[in-house]
Amino acid sequence: MDKDLLKKKERLIDDAIVTLKKEFVGIDEQIDGIMDNLRTWFLFPELQDRPLVISVWGLTGTGKTSLIKRIAQLLDIERDLVYFNFAEIGECSSWEIESRIEEELSNERSNRFFVYDEFQYANTLDKHGEEKDKRSGLKPFWELMDTGKIHKRDSFYQIRLLYTMALYLTKINDVYPMKIENGKWVNADECLEPFSSYEIMKFGQYFNFNLEGKNQPKREDDDDDEDERDVRDLDTGIPKMESKGGYDFFIKESYAEKLIDIQEKSGDGIRDRLSAFNELRKMSCDDIIELIGTVYENASKGYDLNFSDSVIFVVGNLDEAYEMALNVDPDMSPDQFHKLTKKITVVDVKKALQERFRNEQIARLGNIHLIYPSFSSESFRKLIDMCLDKYARDVNEMTGYVCRFSQSVKNIIYKESVFPTHGTRPIFSTVHEIVKTKLPFIVRCIYEGKYDAKYIDFKYTNKNTVVSVYDNDNNLLFVRKYKEKLRLEKLRDNTKDEEQALVAVHESGHFVMYAKLYGEMPEKLCSKTASSDNGGFMLKDSNQVDKIHSYNDLLNAIKIALGGYVAEQLVFGDEKKTSGASEDLRNATLIASRMVRSYGMGVNVIASTYYTDPDVCLCGNIIKEDDQKYINDNIKEIFNMCLKEVVDTLSDTEWRKMLKESAKYLSTHSAMPKKKMEECYALVSDSVKKTDKDDSYYRRKIEEI
Repeated sequence: MDKDLLKKKERLIDDAIVTLKKEFVGIDEQIDGIMDNLRTWFLFPELQDRPLVISVWGLTGTGKTSLIKRIAQLLDIERDLVYFNFAEIGECSSWEIESRIEEELSNERSNRFFVYDEFQYANTLDKHGEEKDKRSGLKPFWELMDTGKIHKRDSFYQIRLLYTMALYLTKINDVYPMKIENGKWVNADECLEPFSSYEIMKFGQYFNFNLEGKNQPKREDDDDDEDERDVRDLDTGIPKMESKGGYDFFIKESYAEKLIDIQEKSGDGIRDRLSAFNELRKMSCDDIIELIGTVYENASKGYDLNFSDSVIFVVGNLDEAYEMALNVDPDMSPDQFHKLTKKITVVDVKKALQERFRNEQIARLGNIHLIYPSFSSESFRKLIDMCLDKYARDVNEMTGYVCRFSQSVKNIIYKESVFPTHGTRPIFSTVHEIVKTKLPFIVRCIYEGKYDAKYIDFKYTNKNTVVSVYDNDNNLLFVRKYKEKLRLEKLRDNTKDEEQALVAVHESGHFVMYAKLYGEMPEKLCSKTASSDNGGFMLKDSNQVDKIHSYNDLLNAIKIALGGYVAEQLVFGDEKKTSGASEDLRNATLIASRMVRSYGMGVNVIASTYYTDPDVCLCGNIIKEDDQKYINDNIKEIFNMCLKEVVDTLSDTEWRKMLKESAKYLSTHSAMPKKKMEECYALVSDSVKKTDKDDSYYRRKIEEI
């Protein structure tokens, strides 16, 4: 064991971890997990008897592939990186896939760094759980994950070339023994004299020879104008023909290379192709015929590509595990999404994989699954800082100017670019549009005005990006304003119209009921959003989203859902109620129905269903009882009980104060900050603030048994 090499590799790993945590935001835990697993492979790959498979899952744009490729750079193993993008491969035929693998892989190096990117497109099951067509071509990739070995065969055409070459040599040698000296065929005249011109032409396709001092018969693809050729091939080092008049080896270059190539693949221990060629030149004709026969036999059996001491990174997006992945509303809370994705476990990942792959395939992925969380608001802001800092360094290096960015610019970039489920890419494009597009105009102004400029400051105010240029002593030279074509902030602008007033009351009803029942503030409260199909919303705290669904929790969910409907009714009257509560009413009814039909929380604990098809309910419920009136009555009873409490709450003087203050604020502001929520809640007397919150109920009751 080379101790110096081992120490060098240890330093590379440790330094790489430090660098990665500086360059990638919000995934320190994932970086540690990847590098801890990678360390043993990097230091002692010989100890592996099968490939190390590391799976990395996350939402789009979270830097999964970038991280893996950066690791290869930092560990100085880019030459060993073999990258496959399954978004492209999934559309290829089996023949194309086999050719792609043949191009990428060889026995030249076994200790490889494989990346299976966009692996969700390798799915073998469709959305109905049925086997997808045209997936047999992916078999080598699964074999590689399982054993690290791929069994391959050369094409029939390639193997046939060896057979034909051996046949011609035998035919010539049997008529008159061929004399090979230092790789050259020195008695070609005598050997070929008995053969016809046509036969000699056929031999000339494979062999270099002179007849009576002249060149061999020409083929149609020979070039009359090409008198000199390279002495050695730049890639293989194998000597080529020196000129058309004298040949370095009697077997033509392409066929000699093919022989050595197949010999290498067949496991004959070749590692130095130039040495193999020199050995070939020293052989007699009989030895060459015997070698070709051996290589032909081995090639017919096929050969193994062995990569058992490799690492395979499986990288992909799993929407089935990340339920929020399809939510593209930019007004949703990055922090709540972050909390939810932090709770995704390896079990959730494997359940999601079952939607796409067979169990035997999931087993081949192993148990090392690194799960990326979505970015928090803090991570998004760090990304914006990093992007602007890098741009400032690039500008300074290219022009000598120093770019400075105010917090106002960073804030508008955040508001315009952050889609919680879309990761980093929208940030890059927004930075380009708001910041980078201004630089050409500013530089032109500096050159035209012959200013001795040093600092370029960016700030945002009144929908304009304001760029101020200063000299080395911070004296202002000139200012330029650029009107921004904001896409999201324009949609969030307060209209202060009838629709916003209506939404303000509706969302305030949800807010009051939420605060009353849980004694805490929601994650987010909006009356105007960028989404065209969502006038406003109240987002629960993530801790409430994942609560145990007890009887009281479900009743609370119904009451909160009914808050908007009741608030509209009490404030605007029955005649001015709107259809905006339809989804809330549907959700409230659905929860009550499930309580009675599925959760055993009604009069009858037996589960029942509307469905008449036994397969739909998996034979687990009573199907369409003769009399379902008592079930419907039970559902209505729960619903009406909750509705009465909501009406009583929002009619109460204390809670009415909170409703009014919240509605007034939201009618003129698109969103309510947490501090304002707490101010509204503080209007309610402490004497009426009673909640059902008890985070230790179940554990406490055990002690009372």
